[in-house]
Amino acid sequence: MTATELENATKTFKFSFPTCTNEDLLFKLEVPVEIPYPGSTRELVQRILKMFHIPVYLEDELNEKLADFVSEETRNFHHNRDATLIDQLKNNELDLEGIIKNWEKQFKNVVDFAEQKGSSDEEVFAAAYHKLVHSPALETILQVESAYAKTVMDMIQNRDDDIRKLTKRQTEEMEEKIRLLNTSTTEEEINTLAAKHFEAQSLATGRWDSQLDALKHTQRAEHRTWLMNAINEYQTEEKITPSNSPLCSYASLPPAPAAPATLLEESFTIHLGSQLKQTHNIRLVCADMLDLCARDRTDGGLSLSLYSSELSGAVVVCEGRPSRSPLTSLPRVTDHHFPDLHDQLRRIEEAVADPAETRNRSRGERESRRRALRAGDVFVTRHSNLSQHVVFHLVADEDELRSAELSSRHRAVLGLREVLLAAQRNDVASVALPLLLRRELGEDATAAWCLRRAELVLKCVKGFVLEASAAGGARLKTLTAAVPREARALFPALAALLPAVFRVAGPLRPRLPSHEAPRPRV
Repeated sequence: MTATELENATKTFKFSFPTCTNEDLLFKLEVPVEIPYPGSTRELVQRILKMFHIPVYLEDELNEKLADFVSEETRNFHHNRDATLIDQLKNNELDLEGIIKNWEKQFKNVVDFAEQKGSSDEEVFAAAYHKLVHSPALETILQVESAYAKTVMDMIQNRDDDIRKLTKRQTEEMEEKIRLLNTSTTEEEINTLAAKHFEAQSLATGRWDSQLDALKHTQRAEHRTWLMNAINEYQTEEKITPSNSPLCSYASLPPAPAAPATLLEESFTIHLGSQLKQTHNIRLVCADMLDLCARDRTDGGLSLSLYSSELSGAVVVCEGRPSRSPLTSLPRVTDHHFPDLHDQLRRIEEAVADPAETRNRSRGERESRRRALRAGDVFVTRHSNLSQHVVFHLVADEDELRSAELSSRHRAVLGLREVLLAAQRNDVASVALPLLLRRELGEDATAAWCLRRAELVLKCVKGFVLEASAAGGARLKTLTAAVPREARALFPALAALLPAVFRVAGPLRPRLPSHEAPRPRV
């Protein structure tokens, strides 16, 4: 018996049922069935019922028995075929060359009619950029990105100035109208003027946003075109330098001065682990999380580490809808490597809407009608035009975070666990997170409340980092804990919490013998 003889087989399906008048008298039905059966067993049952005039009340029973028969015979067929082929292989009875040629023919037919897919544009661009940043053209790349960023920042500045002047002019006009109220101006005229001012503001904002989008789209296309020309030039001329690169005109641009650092911060080196200890750096900074994400991109250079295992990430607290991300308030230059922030948020909102709403509805939560995500959920955006490559958006109820005393099982705290696990699995070596899980501190945030919240978050984060390290992946090297600027007075007390929660590395100081101990001065 060869493999071709086992391609199909015919088995007889037997079915018997009693007559309506005499239960001892059975009608016996025998139907040949091809194994494996290529069609639907239910369709075959309908054909059998019509062909042999079988009563319809036997349809369910016939369906069940025929399905079991086909399943059992198919299983036996596969077992017999595999056993036969194994025996033929052991006895060198198989025509291996024929089998290989047959598979080659089948794959060729698939390739001829299949959709031709190669590397995507994003993959080609990433490979080209990674190769160029390790070439002498690196300096030119940085200067090109700096020039693009400066152009966008100048337009943003012009937009802000224009809207500021418009607002000032409208304010003066409205104040004049209100001053003349009940003399030469009526309330209806004031309402009409307010509507006119609102429309003018909307038109101005829309006009500037449209110009910014057009500029970013043009810069993105030009940047990619230059990179592909540069990589072609680099591959043909092995000794390419910035002077003969396709954008040599940018080589004369001076680098932008770096912004002075004004952060209040404290750094520690800590050890985590019981047996195999790992060293981490932990920073405590007094700054807003959005300030840590924002960056003057006119200096360039951030995207150089995009294609490495040293990615940086930040955690921001947001509402339930991705479109309400606090990152939308940041001025951003052109992102040459990832889609625009608004496009990313729109895709995320579309992707999570149905499954999240179904989950919330199954749990009986009324909030499923208002928003798709709930507290503790996390969604991620990617950036090359911010100071962080990855931003983890932690969904939380800010009113609840402001008023309630959190526990280690709170949804927002468990959301931090998911963030650290995801960072460990995706080469994010540096993570910044809000220590108090709040952007601003109100009058209700007392010093005792801040210290309790900070201690809880630090202890939970310590456990989460240990859990993430045990799960494998890249090692988290730097952890930045940020507190709002209103907590500057509490900074020394918060810094004292770190040695109490973590095992801080320090120099070994040997104890002096009692006879050598220094005596106190009287």
